[in-house]
Order: sequence, then C-alpha cells, then structure tokens
Amino acid sequence: MCADNEVDVVNVVGSGKLGVELDLYALATDLSAETNSQTKYDPDEHTGMHVRLESGALITLYRTGSYHIVGVDSERALFEARDTFIEAMGKVGLDVPSGEDPFSVRNLVTTTSLGDSVNLNALAIGLGLEQVEYEPEQFPGLVYRPTEFDAVVLIFGSGKMVVTGVTSVERAKQVRESVADEVYRLLG
Repeated sequence: MCADNEVDVVNVVGSGKLGVELDLYALATDLSAETNSQTKYDPDEHTGMHVRLESGALITLYRTGSYHIVGVDSERALFEARDTFIEAMGKVGLDVPSGEDPFSVRNLVTTTSLGDSVNLNALAIGLGLEQVEYEPEQFPGLVYRPTEFDAVVLIFGSGKMVVTGVTSVERAKQVRESVADEVYRLLG
C-alpha cells in the first residue's frame, strides 16, 4: 500500500519582522511607483497590505512591520522573494540591516500518495476519533493530527495526502512515512 517516500512541495510560507512601524497608505503608493510589484491596501477589507511580486509570490505586510510570504514552491524561491521584497523596500527608503530581519520558514504544504485507495470510514475508526476529523458531507478528506508530529495530514479516498504544518521537506517525508505505516498497519 505504501508508495515511495516522495513528497512534492506546493507552497512554502515564511514570515519575518522589519522592526519598524509602517505607514501602509504611503508605502503602497511608493512601492507601486518604484518597483515592478502590484500593491493593494484597503484597511476596510484587510488589515495588511498585499504586495504581489513578478515571481508570483504574495507578501502580506502589516503596520507593525511583520510580514508573511506565500505562493512559492521551494525554500530557495521563498528566500529569493524575501530578498526581492527587502530590495524593493530599500528603493522606497526603508533599509533593513542585514541580519536584522528574523525571517524563517513557518510552514510547508506538500502532497504525496499512499499508492492505493483508502477506506476513509475504516481509517477514521482505526486512527481514533480524538485525532481525526472526518465529515464526508462537509469535506471529502480525513483530517488527521498524528500525536508524534506537529503536523496536519489530509488523507483522501484516492490515497492522495497533503502534509502541512512542517518546516522542512525531511520532516514532511517523516510524517508521510509514519502515516503510511499506520494506514498500512490498520488497513493491511
């Protein structure tokens, strides 16, 4: 039932802090004028300003100087987006000293497969209802929170899985293998 240990990264989320309070109205105008990024700030709609880079990465920047980057599929692309963002901030007069921004990966979203279809009703019972959310009328997958990992795993009847809540590909592979072993043990 277990396929190989492959996981595909589909989204990497990172966050950091610039260490300064920002005027998002002025910054949205300045960034649009000085860089090739698209900016949107509507405080009635969202408390943060959205900055879309040419690479497709989306940055949400808050008045406090904290920010999140989503929409990239590798750690390398995440850090490149961060560097592009910091460079753009420098173009509008906000310099962030090297090493001052505590930027890091916060979450990976990965996909993988068990290799075979899965009886989700039997699996929900086998895994234990305290670790599982399964309401097929609401969502077609089983949501599993393994106790030995700080991760969330979505398991679908097709055998496809989504592993999220981890900060490295290696950890995603460990979660995948552990869950695959558990599924195989329970469903044979």
